[in-house]
Amino acid sequence: MRVVRAEPLEAFAAAVLEAGGLVPEDARLTARSLVQANLRGVDSHGVLRLIQYVRTLQAGAVKARPTVRVLQADTVTALVDADGGYGYRPARLAMDLAVERARLHGVGVVGVRNSHHFGMAALYVIPPAEQGFLAVMVTNASPLLAPAGGREARVGNNPWAFGIPRRPPARPLVLDMALSQVALGKIRLAAAEGRPIPPGWALDREGRPTTDAAEALRAGLLAPAGGYKGFGLALVAEVLAGVLTGSPFGLAADAHGRPAGGVGHLALALDPGRFGPREAFLDGVERLASDVLATPLAPEADRIELPGDPEYRREEERRTHGIPISDELAGQLVALARELGVTPPAELG
Repeated sequence: MRVVRAEPLEAFAAAVLEAGGLVPEDARLTARSLVQANLRGVDSHGVLRLIQYVRTLQAGAVKARPTVRVLQADTVTALVDADGGYGYRPARLAMDLAVERARLHGVGVVGVRNSHHFGMAALYVIPPAEQGFLAVMVTNASPLLAPAGGREARVGNNPWAFGIPRRPPARPLVLDMALSQVALGKIRLAAAEGRPIPPGWALDREGRPTTDAAEALRAGLLAPAGGYKGFGLALVAEVLAGVLTGSPFGLAADAHGRPAGGVGHLALALDPGRFGPREAFLDGVERLASDVLATPLAPEADRIELPGDPEYRREEERRTHGIPISDELAGQLVALARELGVTPPAELG
């Protein structure tokens, strides 16, 4: 492993993405989002994605210069068209519009269609939660999960993210989870680093459990988190982010070429002050958090943590000490940089 500081890594990522075809504004936003994922320890959604993104742009499967626009809007809802580009800018716009409506009317719900991968879902719920709003972001994805008893994928692992405000200086509660046992990106990372994956993460092409990361990628079949319960939540996400927004969904997503802009997102913001005094809500969240943190420890456990705490702690560590990058991934990033005529940070080699 080698360690790279966040600032040069972000500048490098932006240069790679711009050389790969993105306009400077989108390159900078995407790079900042990728490095933010690395800082929080979500390395499956970090600079590992540069390789995938550049290849997808080179293949013309994602628009490098999309025209993101609001198709329709009213007091509490809106619909954004991502025009076949990556989801970072349209998803942020959607949440901004949702917060704007929640501020005025108590709730805002905004859909996105014709989008693509938007990275770590927590990116979109932390800012509104820091402003005092409850926030939810959900997206669909290419089919990766089979229903209980099945051996072929029917819905994506469809991440959900929730942001819950707390009284400062406490940080918001943040739950960000895909509905597979692990995100596909973690298997991509294991494959890139030549590591096996733990049992229970994925299935092979015959529907049998596998620890071979490369075989798991070939099969494209992840294990649902919690079995049929995880599949059920993924199915609900497919309805909200896919069917509701007018995006391709389920098997139709692949048939309609999801990589060309078939992903849908849904952003929701809610003002808790519309249900009673805001201070009473914040008091309640703090009492609940205190009760959870005061839980007696099980044998061999060393701490109780709230959703988001491990990521906040890791972000502090990595901002101070740098972001670890495996030698294998560093080599791939350096090779990509040379191909594009970009100078990598010295720490990458």
